[in-house]
Amino acid sequence: MTGPRAAFLGTALILLLSACESGAAEEDGPGADYGASSSTDEDSFPTVTFNQALTQDVTPEQLEDWTARDLLPLAPAHGGAFETMTNALRVADPAPDVIIFGDSMTQQGLDPAELGNLLSEAAGEEVTAFNGASSRARWGMNLLLAHYVVSLEDLASVALMGISTRAAEDDDFYTSEGAKSPFSSLVEGCERPGSEDWGEADTARCERDVADPLFRFRTGGDQVVRAQEGQPAQTSLRIKEGSQLRSDGFMIHPGVSAAEARQISDTRMERGFPGFPTVHDEAVADFGEAAELLRGHGVTVLAFEIPYTPVHQANLEEAGRDYDARRQDAAQALTTPHEVPLFAVDEFGDWWGDGDSRDAIHLAPQGAAKFARQLTETPGFLEEVQAGLAD
Repeated sequence: MTGPRAAFLGTALILLLSACESGAAEEDGPGADYGASSSTDEDSFPTVTFNQALTQDVTPEQLEDWTARDLLPLAPAHGGAFETMTNALRVADPAPDVIIFGDSMTQQGLDPAELGNLLSEAAGEEVTAFNGASSRARWGMNLLLAHYVVSLEDLASVALMGISTRAAEDDDFYTSEGAKSPFSSLVEGCERPGSEDWGEADTARCERDVADPLFRFRTGGDQVVRAQEGQPAQTSLRIKEGSQLRSDGFMIHPGVSAAEARQISDTRMERGFPGFPTVHDEAVADFGEAAELLRGHGVTVLAFEIPYTPVHQANLEEAGRDYDARRQDAAQALTTPHEVPLFAVDEFGDWWGDGDSRDAIHLAPQGAAKFARQLTETPGFLEEVQAGLAD
């Protein structure tokens, strides 16, 4: 693990992961049935309150034991949905064959259950997929996830990197929040280059995260209550009414009509032109480091584009000359230097319509299942995935 944020897996992480028991209770779906494109019977979608102070009378030994038995997360993360997704990935049985990286557009836009069904049909045997994309994530956050993925006992065979319009931007969310979480401390370690975003105080806090379980779970009060009650760490989550995170990492939000999506787009455009897709050197470096880390552990890395809704792309094209061509150029700028095969998606197919999108930007579950089929029908995609699965 080398690079600008080179990570070591601390002794605490190695001990915690190696001690994980495969027979933990499954209230929230650790053994999710990826073959169903809707929520599974194991997904109880609990409501968990995050960022709660640790006030319970517990010992460091209890916290270590509960973590090793999958009653607690590895450590509190920068967000509840990300933490829940990584919990689910840790206990997934079987481990997924394909893991998806990206931001909220991919998290909501590619149904891993439907993708697994389509890949299984093509392969003639079961193929499982897991959606590890997360809200606001650029490639710093995805690099964090890549470090976590390679620390697990069983690795996916194929990584699919979802590239949206803004994917080539710097990851300010990672530097301001993700990198400073206890989860990052355990997964990425504390030996990081000093910068305006990482100083001596950050290193000291990180080292205490690793060494002191009581400090590590200082904001994990509600999760610790669940562990005390014998409940496993949440692997699915209720966000709000109608919005849920499934135990295969897929985010569910209600759909709107095509007319509503167009109105949402028009309203966004009234605020002004958002600017052209931007490529930052840090994003290119982070993308490359994630790709190399995964490939160094035998994972085949492929990339695909995920566009905005047709109505929003039409508005952007009208307002900004060659907007979509610039989007695809940005995707090439990420992937080409690192020789990652890229499957371009100019636009959603003629399947797109009422109920397929959550808003002007994100798909809803109905559309995410349809996009999974469009992706598998993209020339060369199935062949590359199958080659990776066979390696």
